[in-house]
Amino acid sequence: MQNPWMRLPVRAPYVLDCDAASLADRRAGGGEDHRVHTEVLPEPFVGAFSAPVVLLALNPGFSDDDTAVHARPEFRMRLLANLHQEPMPFPFYPLDPALDCPARRWWERTLAALLREVPREVVARRVQCIEYFGYHSRRFTQPRSPCESQRYAFHLLRRAMMRGAMVVVLRGARLWFAAVPRLRAYERLAVLRN
Repeated sequence: MQNPWMRLPVRAPYVLDCDAASLADRRAGGGEDHRVHTEVLPEPFVGAFSAPVVLLALNPGFSDDDTAVHARPEFRMRLLANLHQEPMPFPFYPLDPALDCPARRWWERTLAALLREVPREVVARRVQCIEYFGYHSRRFTQPRSPCESQRYAFHLLRRAMMRGAMVVVLRGARLWFAAVPRLRAYERLAVLRN
């Protein structure tokens, strides 16, 4: 399956053509906390596709700082390199100490125990996160109609399982199990409780 994120527009709104109808339907309700922020670049996955540890989440959040951060050339360059899977010293770019962004602070808290035991550079090369829904919002809401790009997230998860990666569900186990039914019986699976 080809990476649809290679066709992301170069200017806002950052919406894949294949997702436009689903996102238009989604914008119809839910309030400001559930609004999809297409003025910032989507982050449907973070990290190398070969990572031996895959974290599953729901969607990238949104903070008031994100618009300014996404406009910074150094952040934008790393995010686009990630979407295109170009080599980087920190494939899991939110862990790059040179970046100051809300995502870095969130991931440092989330991975704090691991970062105390393993060098940051190693974690950045060996961990990937796949989002169930790749677009930003303050709070996740299940789309009324799925976005076509979500099929790629499920494809990435199936590939990770085929290569024997450790899969850790951070959020949304029920949704992930419905999308990829074989995940429920996968032997290298851990499901966290929030």
